[in-house]
Amino acid sequence: MPKSARLLASLVLFVVTAASQSQSTCCTPGSQAGCADEACTESICGIDPWCCSVEWDQRCATEASVLCTVCSPQTACNPPTATLLEAEACGALGGDPCGTPAGLPTSLPWMTSVQGTLWASDLQRDVDWYAFELTEPSRVQVHCWSQGPLGTALIDDQCPPTVHADGPDGCPATIEACLPAGSYRVVVRSLLFETLPCGDPRGTYVLRIAREPCQPDPPVNDRRADALSVGEGLWNFDSAEASTDPEPLPAWCDEGTGLAISNDVWFLFDPPRAAWWTIGTCGASPWDTRIAIYPPGSSMPMACSDDACQGDAAELRVPLEAGEPVLIRLGGWGHGGLGVLRILEDGGNGSCPGDLDGDAHVTAADIGSLLVVFGSDMAEADLDGSGTVDSGDLGLLLILIGPCPENLRGTILSEKIGELDSLP
Repeated sequence: MPKSARLLASLVLFVVTAASQSQSTCCTPGSQAGCADEACTESICGIDPWCCSVEWDQRCATEASVLCTVCSPQTACNPPTATLLEAEACGALGGDPCGTPAGLPTSLPWMTSVQGTLWASDLQRDVDWYAFELTEPSRVQVHCWSQGPLGTALIDDQCPPTVHADGPDGCPATIEACLPAGSYRVVVRSLLFETLPCGDPRGTYVLRIAREPCQPDPPVNDRRADALSVGEGLWNFDSAEASTDPEPLPAWCDEGTGLAISNDVWFLFDPPRAAWWTIGTCGASPWDTRIAIYPPGSSMPMACSDDACQGDAAELRVPLEAGEPVLIRLGGWGHGGLGVLRILEDGGNGSCPGDLDGDAHVTAADIGSLLVVFGSDMAEADLDGSGTVDSGDLGLLLILIGPCPENLRGTILSEKIGELDSLP
């Protein structure tokens, strides 16, 4: 059988195999939407549609670990006995200090267990607001016990607020941050996208905060004015103790998860040549990152990225001119951490051969894209450089199936072409 026929006949097998390998087991993240257990998929996607419309990422897996018996048997959630009750009655709205009219958050004493309730109707969704003060720099820990899917966030007292820490549900769910003296708020909200009546145990929670002295030690590139000069390559960073720049992102940067960017650090990149450049943390930072790129001196970014690949990491491709520096703002969703910033020249498909749709994975979708342009001279799909998109390119694409972090550099193409030519 001719090689091209063999490759085309193998297409369905490769697609099915790739799909089954990338689908999550529910308890771990995967590159596809949904997970292997139908009941768990239905349960999680009912509260978090992202998990079924885009991919089963780390947040989906975390939610499954709490709500799905396929991940672990449901265990009792035993919160401490509450000594205070939330001031706002169930069914009422009004604690939002940034609302119209402005509400009054409930005062949250230290090391005191407060019981609260959340509710939701077809038209309204309750969010509970609490307030506390710091007279000295302190590491604040927020603990929340609940059987329902709740989220907690630690923010400042500004409108709109800066998010210092944010976390998914759990029992208990704990978030923390080292904060300077000042006024702060804790927000508790349900992750259910459905009616939640008063008295439903999924809306009941116990909240407690604790503190201990800390000394913030921000990185040298904590502020825009102190941006670290970097060049092409891989750059380690640690943003765990970075502060959060109050400069807001514009509305068009919202890709469906809001505009929060926390614990941000800054870099200055001066392109050595005019080219398309890949800038991001895909495959290099195992936590939720966000990136914005600015012209120097401008408060309006020229490009933004959020949740571009597995693990909710950020990455984008931008055309840059030689000698025209740009500022790279790299932050996270509710926290910072250790990671690697990738700045690589992207000559089309060079940074990830075969990733024709730019989702950081070579999948069945890319095979479909290649078949659409089969017979053309489209450069990005012409993987073997023959001048035509043909069966040779299809063969290479099948070999390259998988996440981009496994094949980041275009130099592997020569190896893959050798593998293909060696087939009998």
